[in-house]
Amino acid sequence: MVPDETRVSNKRLAVIAAGLWLIAIALAGFLLLTGGNAGAERSAASDFAPSHATSGGIAEASTSATKRATALSPATLPPTPQPPTSLPSTTTSLVTTTTLPETTTTTIRPPLSVAAGGDVMGDRGVGDFVDGKGGPALFAQVRPYLESAQLSFINLECAVSDKGVRNPVKEYTFRAPTGLTEGLVSAGIDVVSLANNHVLDYGQSALLDTIRRLDDAGVAHAGAGKNLAAAAAPAIMATPAGTVAVLAASEIVPGGFGASAEQPGTNPAVPDYKRLLSAIKSAARRTDFVIVSMHWGTEYTTSPNAGQRELAHEMIDAGADLVIGHHPHVIQGMELYKDKLIAYSLGDFVFDHHSRRETGEAFVLQVTLAQRGAPYVEAIPVYLDEETGVPSRVTGDEADVILGRLVKLSAGLGLRLLRGEDTAWLPNIPGSPYGTWF
Repeated sequence: MVPDETRVSNKRLAVIAAGLWLIAIALAGFLLLTGGNAGAERSAASDFAPSHATSGGIAEASTSATKRATALSPATLPPTPQPPTSLPSTTTSLVTTTTLPETTTTTIRPPLSVAAGGDVMGDRGVGDFVDGKGGPALFAQVRPYLESAQLSFINLECAVSDKGVRNPVKEYTFRAPTGLTEGLVSAGIDVVSLANNHVLDYGQSALLDTIRRLDDAGVAHAGAGKNLAAAAAPAIMATPAGTVAVLAASEIVPGGFGASAEQPGTNPAVPDYKRLLSAIKSAARRTDFVIVSMHWGTEYTTSPNAGQRELAHEMIDAGADLVIGHHPHVIQGMELYKDKLIAYSLGDFVFDHHSRRETGEAFVLQVTLAQRGAPYVEAIPVYLDEETGVPSRVTGDEADVILGRLVKLSAGLGLRLLRGEDTAWLPNIPGSPYGTWF
């Protein structure tokens, strides 16, 4: 017979063994669940963490093969894109519709990568270069910094046409050879602003011909049109990150340039800014991102005025995710307002120049935007050839001059940019979904 104390001991051991077995099962289940979530979080984090590349490539989530913008017919509006299971491509499409549904999804999408250059003028020495070398040669040296983005943008500061008559009243008038359009396409430029003070230098016929050529080439445009409604309408772009509305308006409106209900022209921001702010609010309700291009400010000044800053803040309050400025022909600083970037002037991008070296100093702005949090920003310094206006990346002392000016001017607007090897970038912001970049 087994003693009572031995039976009690055996029962205790059995109870302890059963308890350990249950604990082991629970622990295994817990590890399985948390391990899967951690893996998903690590995978999601990798989609949002830009690689800090001093070579000037845009954030990791946007690097891919060469892409082209493709125009879609009004009846083929794609459904709201869903988050991909891998890194997105850089394919961008134009959605030509005025009936976009309101965006209601709360899913965090892949980030949107944007590359932007300033004023592109195709006359004088630039036009001679295009006639001799072709449009693609104009952008050959900066093409890698544009085509790598999901959406690339410039301000087209001229008509691209062989039609029209020169405005006899204006001192400076610009019209580019038609080969410039091929250059825009070859550089991977998806959308251009036509809201400026030169696109009607050769009249309405040249403007409408420019629009037709851009449409034929698959390059989207905003800021000018056959009437005010067309000029004020945003370009709606479908990207792997979601839909993007690009609006363009100009504070610089020469006589006869502003569009009306029945007259072709540009989209005037003045005198009533309420129309522009209302358009931004409408676009923000119907798309995932809103980019606003503004032709504003004073030529050859290195700082925005108080009115510009107030308007920029109002545009962001209305729903803009990124504000890109041009017209001063020189670099101005950048500002961060409510986690949204304002680049007051990118300077010229393709422009011959002789009187001021500063007008040849520029940069490619690369921005990665998420649905929430601050953007990743990188500036790639370029210099424009005095005679031909051809932009090329610069390094060393030349880069130091351009980036030093940009860093100083941005600091005056409250934005601290860091300097890298021939680049400048926006450092990590607490609360950003990107985490730590350096």
